[in-house]
Amino acid sequence: MKKTTIALCIALQCLAAGAAGNGMDKASNEKASTDRASVWDLSPLYASPEAWEAERQAILAALPGVRQLQGTLGQSAASLRAGLDQLSSLRRRLGRLNTYASLLADENTQVTANQARRQLGDTAANQFGEASAFVNAEIAAIGRDKINAFLAQEPGLAPHRFALMNTLRLAEHVLSLKEEALLAAASEPLQQPSAIYGLLANADLPWPTIKIRGKTVVLDQEQYVAYRADPDPKIRKQVFQAFWPAFKAYERSFGAIYSASLKGTVFSARARKFGSSVEMAQSGDNIPAAVYKTLLQEANAGLPTLHRYFQLRSKVLGQKQAGYQDVYVPLAKPSRSYTVAEAEALTLEALKPLGSDYTSKLQAAFGAGWMHAVPQRGKRSGAYMNPAAYDVHPYLLMSFSGEYNSVSTLAHEWGHAMHSVYSNANQPYETADYATFIAEVPSTANELLLADYMVANAKSRSEKIFALSQELENLRGTFFRQAMFAEFELATHEATEKGEALTGEGLSKIYLDLLKRYHGHDQGVVKIDDVYGIEWAYIPHFYNDFYVYQYATCISAAAFFAEGIGKGDTALRERYFTLLKSGSAGEAYELMKTAGVDLATPAPYRAVVRRMEQVMSQLEALLAQK
Repeated sequence: MKKTTIALCIALQCLAAGAAGNGMDKASNEKASTDRASVWDLSPLYASPEAWEAERQAILAALPGVRQLQGTLGQSAASLRAGLDQLSSLRRRLGRLNTYASLLADENTQVTANQARRQLGDTAANQFGEASAFVNAEIAAIGRDKINAFLAQEPGLAPHRFALMNTLRLAEHVLSLKEEALLAAASEPLQQPSAIYGLLANADLPWPTIKIRGKTVVLDQEQYVAYRADPDPKIRKQVFQAFWPAFKAYERSFGAIYSASLKGTVFSARARKFGSSVEMAQSGDNIPAAVYKTLLQEANAGLPTLHRYFQLRSKVLGQKQAGYQDVYVPLAKPSRSYTVAEAEALTLEALKPLGSDYTSKLQAAFGAGWMHAVPQRGKRSGAYMNPAAYDVHPYLLMSFSGEYNSVSTLAHEWGHAMHSVYSNANQPYETADYATFIAEVPSTANELLLADYMVANAKSRSEKIFALSQELENLRGTFFRQAMFAEFELATHEATEKGEALTGEGLSKIYLDLLKRYHGHDQGVVKIDDVYGIEWAYIPHFYNDFYVYQYATCISAAAFFAEGIGKGDTALRERYFTLLKSGSAGEAYELMKTAGVDLATPAPYRAVVRRMEQVMSQLEALLAQK
């Protein structure tokens, strides 16, 4: 009943940039490596790779027992409970198994043994999926009346109630036993485009070499992130002119990989009798179609605010018209760099409005080996929190550079981790997982509370200007950029559903048109060169269908919570923690509404745009001071 794939909550800062890099230069690497809690401890998962392998074999040996459950679930309330408990126990073990394998693989993508272990873990999960493929069809056949009677008879079924009701809700999309088994068997090959993309984009792509201030730089993803914000506009231009052609040279290959992924998604949607891919994606959490539609509508309505921000940037940078290479350069020089320990201390201070219980739990977790923060060659790009080891604790990956963006990313990812801490402490395994629709709220709320703290505690005019500009960049990257990504995803899936051919060149054209519209190219706001249309190939999150739009919806909800909690609204804080503790004990959209935010209406999105306008006005007033 619970998803067998590991839910990775990808970091806001990484996604806002497209796909963040693995670190900065050698000095930053060495600095981060001296901090405490910079490398995770995986021993609570398994004492050794050999122990992991023994558990994998034990799980595989248990799979025949799963198949033997077929035909027994409807016999009685007791048999239904016994069967679901058995399935839940194996999923729980698989979550831990795949957490260990994926963390080791991401720590260094160039270690073949770790990649092989990840594949073995994925295969075990897929084999479990095949063995249990009958479950949804069997529950659908039992029917709502009998299931309700079983729930009344057997209190031990309570942890499975929500999943049972969800399965019955989706019964029209459940196929015959043979068809379900076939789709389960197809899951592994359907995952391959994502795996192939990851290897090409992270490990195998030949990167250009350029000279920057006399230093030879291999312009891979980590160095691109390091130098795209360089204060020298000539260097930024040089970096963009060298980096993006590296992706453009493989446009056909990236296009074939992503097109294969799209076709796999459309195949699954049609096989399950959904009207569209986006309908299938939102059906699992029962998200109203109005949410996606309203987000894109309001993001486009708010483009004048985004363009105002870009024009303000150009004014501050002394440019008549910015180019795309100028989007990431800070509007003010940071006053300092940070160690991991300093970032943690700053985060604790910023999150005091959440209460002492939250900050004490967070402080204890900081020193417990949950996070890998050291930049290193071969490390998976981006950042995430992995919550799948329910019996241990969450794990986090990022590459801490010492810049403020890394501090913000740290606060973000620990927001995810603390969400899992509260959910796991208040929910059984079966309902401890939470929908992505909610997942980005506590992480983004942490970032906004951090931003508010940095503005309020700035020690100088320049420091305050930096803090305000960072908040603006956060709002741009999380709301508008994710909405643009969401619009691209919708366009590409709809084109595939219509049977249109999507080549790499065609995908670049779709993306370029969006890039130009969102950045005001035709209005002379930001100049977008055609080569930047290949940026879609840089975004790994497109392989997780219709995930990114929830960053934009979640920052809208997070802004609501952060503003009220920051002002001391204890009733709102109580509702917020109720949300964190609820896991998937109810439908995500309804849980959010109960907390006070309806994301199917324009109001939350307009509030985010208003917040951006207000921050810009603050910044303009500061800049006007002599």
